[in-house]
Amino acid sequence: MLEIMVPLSISGVWYPVFSNNLENSGSVGLTMVLEPYSRVLIRRGDAEIIFNGKKINFPNLDFLKNKLGYLRLEIENSAPLGFGYGLSGSISLAYALGASEIFGINEKESVKIAHESEVISKNGLGDVISQYVGGGLVYRKTPGINGEIKTIKLDWRKVCSKPIEKLSTTSLLKNSENALSYIQDFLKEKTIDKFFEVSKKFTEELGFYSPYKKSFRKKGIIVRLDECEEEWIIHKPAMKGAYVV
Repeated sequence: MLEIMVPLSISGVWYPVFSNNLENSGSVGLTMVLEPYSRVLIRRGDAEIIFNGKKINFPNLDFLKNKLGYLRLEIENSAPLGFGYGLSGSISLAYALGASEIFGINEKESVKIAHESEVISKNGLGDVISQYVGGGLVYRKTPGINGEIKTIKLDWRKVCSKPIEKLSTTSLLKNSENALSYIQDFLKEKTIDKFFEVSKKFTEELGFYSPYKKSFRKKGIIVRLDECEEEWIIHKPAMKGAYVV
C-alpha cells in the first residue's frame, strides 16, 4: 500500500489555451495551492476510485488506467468533490505518482498523462501542474504541463472557503479578455489582498458573485480572506507539492 499526499488547488484568474497537442493545452493563471492535503492510499487492483468511503464514477479513470495501469485509490479530504477545490486534478496526479512508484513509469511522463486526462475530461486545465509544484501561490506563465511556472512568495493571512453548490468545471472554461490584464495587475503588486481583488473582478465577469468583502466565488465555493466563520474550511498555503509519504 502506497500513501501519497496532494494539496488542493483554487484558481483565482485563468485564461484557457487549447492546442492540438494535449500536453500544450492548459491555462495561464494564478492559483492558490492549499491545505488540507488529500490523503491517498494506492495499491494494485481493479481500477476504481473511492472518495471519503464511497466509490465514485471518475471521468478520467479510463484514460488513466489504459495509459498507466490498474490501480485502486482511496482518497480522504474534508473538502467535497465537484465544488472547485481541484480534487479531480489531485486524484489524477495521485494516480500518476502511484503508477510511477508501483509500475516504474517515468514520473515526468506519468504526470503528463495526468494532465492530459484533465484536458480530455474538461476538468481543471492547470490544477495538476500547480499541485505537483506547490508553493502556496502559483503563477502559470505559459500553458501546458511543460509550461513556465513560478511560485510567488506572499505574506499569507487567514484564508477559508465554503462549498455552496456542486457545478461542472465546463461552466468555467470561458475566455475572459481581461484575464491576462488582471494577472499583470497582480504581478505589479504581489500581495494576498491584490490576489483576492483581481480574482473577485475576474470571477464576477464569469457570472460568479460573492456577497462578502475580500472574497470571490470560484465555481461552487466562496473563498474568503481574514474573516472566517466556524463552519468554513480553514486553509493554509501548501508549501510542498504532491509527495509520496
